[in-house]
Amino acid sequence: MMKTNLMIVLAGLLASAPTLASEWTDTVTLKGDLRYRHELIDQDGQEIRNRQRLRARLSLIAEPEEHLQLGFRLVSGSDDPVSTNQTLDGAFSTKDIRLDRAFFAWNHIDSGTRLSGGKMANPFLQPAKTELIWDGDLSPEGLALRHVFGAGNTKVMVNGAGLWLDERSSDVNAGLYGVQGALVHRMDGLQVTIGGSYFDYSNLQGSLVDGEFFGNTNDADAFLADFSLVEFFAEFGFEVIDRPALIFVDFVTNQQAETDHQGYLVGAVLGRVEKSGSWQVHYNYREIQKDAVVGALTDSDFRGGGTDGKGHEIGFGCQLSGQSTLAMSAFINDLGLENSVSYTRLQADLIFKF
Repeated sequence: MMKTNLMIVLAGLLASAPTLASEWTDTVTLKGDLRYRHELIDQDGQEIRNRQRLRARLSLIAEPEEHLQLGFRLVSGSDDPVSTNQTLDGAFSTKDIRLDRAFFAWNHIDSGTRLSGGKMANPFLQPAKTELIWDGDLSPEGLALRHVFGAGNTKVMVNGAGLWLDERSSDVNAGLYGVQGALVHRMDGLQVTIGGSYFDYSNLQGSLVDGEFFGNTNDADAFLADFSLVEFFAEFGFEVIDRPALIFVDFVTNQQAETDHQGYLVGAVLGRVEKSGSWQVHYNYREIQKDAVVGALTDSDFRGGGTDGKGHEIGFGCQLSGQSTLAMSAFINDLGLENSVSYTRLQADLIFKF
């Protein structure tokens, strides 16, 4: 009798399994990517460096109820906030996997409001996803609020965030508070985005990463300048030879530094990598003075990471198939705005997605 009852229970579970699986997959999305990179670094006065690197990412997004999203992402890398790469070395040593994102996002569709919190994607707009202030791999931590006004061809977006940099069990925790506004307007064949931001860092002491200051002025123990950043940016989208194109500019100034306090970036993109056979080329030029931004959080590829540099970034990408991409980038930079040293970084990437 017991055996018969057990068989009935098992049969019921097996019968319901497809329904349970369907309900789970309807609310949860699993995706990821793998990047294999060969990189050459040539800096005056140093040996040329060749290395191969991996980046692996696995993310899970769940929508347990309407308007609520939960996300988790595991990535390769170390505790470096602006790099998820792992270099192939160490006599075949195992590589680190870290928690890169763990967040919630609540969307109020009727009002256009989005509240998010945790370790999340950067909540602030970056023109053409360029990295004058923030590296693209950065996943900030804290709370963010976004509201969109308007509909149709003209929208106004307002972002605000309170982010944690360093908790010290005291009333002098290091933080970052930011607010941003942007106007997005579409017209015949043209999209214009114009915006501005204010980012205020509080209680910065010592360094943010392993005793390094990444170009910011310091006395070996602490920053010599505070950081209150004002940013202005613009992006113009249109079509050229039936392909999407962008022209963009980004400018930032640090109001707390008396000298070496400005940075700018200008560039263009032609094409878009979106299906097999599609391609994209991009170019930008930037100059970042020593205390224009926090060096530990800006682009880690340009001039080797940090501030106090200028130069070019040139890139090309093409979609080989529906899930694989080839991309190449060249950073031709000067390390140091005074007494500069030539710095070149070449990258070739194979990227696979699922």
